[in-house]
Amino acid sequence: ESVRVPLIIKAPGKKPGVCHSLTEMLDLYPTVAELAGLKPSEHLQGKSLVETLDKPDHSVRDAAFSMHCTNAGFSYLCRTEKWAYIQYDEDAGSGMELFDMEYDAKQFNNLAHHPKYQSLVQEFQQKLRIKLKEVRNNDLGIDYDL
Repeated sequence: ESVRVPLIIKAPGKKPGVCHSLTEMLDLYPTVAELAGLKPSEHLQGKSLVETLDKPDHSVRDAAFSMHCTNAGFSYLCRTEKWAYIQYDEDAGSGMELFDMEYDAKQFNNLAHHPKYQSLVQEFQQKLRIKLKEVRNNDLGIDYDL
């Protein structure tokens, strides 16, 4: 359970509220910078969450990504409100999982190999490829074309 965990922000002059938008840890730096009146680099991967402090219904992003490294290799997660796609290794060589989080929040039914969901799996794989390229290109705006 490394995603969909509560994030609490208390800022001077902001009213308490609850926002259900997907966020990433990368969003903390631009958020704190904006609250401090600083202008963060335009190449940051994170997005400021300040607007959600005034408008709790504001959505910051449509998907959140997470990467986990173990002795067995890397696993990647792409999480939307409805879906959780997990891929083991960049090429999914060690497997993949797809869960409908509205109906299977405990992740018992892997739909990744079900024919009905193949186009969705391909869509998540493409999102993951794009995200990994963004991460590799870093926050300096340098395109390493990997």
